[in-house]
Amino acid sequence: MAQLPPLGITTFMCISASLLQSVLTAGVGLAVALIAIFQMKIAHDKLRLDLYDRRYKLYQATKNFVVVALGEQCCSYSQMFEFRRDTIDAVFLFGSDIVDYINQIDKRVVESRRIYESYQPLPVGVERTRLCDEEQGHRLWLTEQLTAMTKTFTPYLGFSNIR
Repeated sequence: MAQLPPLGITTFMCISASLLQSVLTAGVGLAVALIAIFQMKIAHDKLRLDLYDRRYKLYQATKNFVVVALGEQCCSYSQMFEFRRDTIDAVFLFGSDIVDYINQIDKRVVESRRIYESYQPLPVGVERTRLCDEEQGHRLWLTEQLTAMTKTFTPYLGFSNIR
């Protein structure tokens, strides 16, 4: 029967080095996995922040448009088109409720302008008064939106709601 050589210090060092190499490899793998998890969380948070920024810019554009529309007797066509340009991406960033809300604001401003232009040449009288009252109704609704707008957009702008 052949005899195995005795385990010496050299054999022990080889086993220890091999074991140490395995432990270090596993440690490096674990570190890489943890770094990947942290990078994934950072990327997710950046996406949330970017989404918030895009949504807030749309909210700000809507609010500014209402302020401009109320501050002037009649909103210009360029201001209306600028608003449409600034809010055209709402369909990608919000639900249909906000898209419909933005469209309603746009329609109210357009209608207010149409009414304003139609009563300008009219003499003071019943028809002019009726049109002025109709325009005032749109302007009153727009005025109410300055406070209501915040409540309407809040479900999308609360940072905890951005997923």
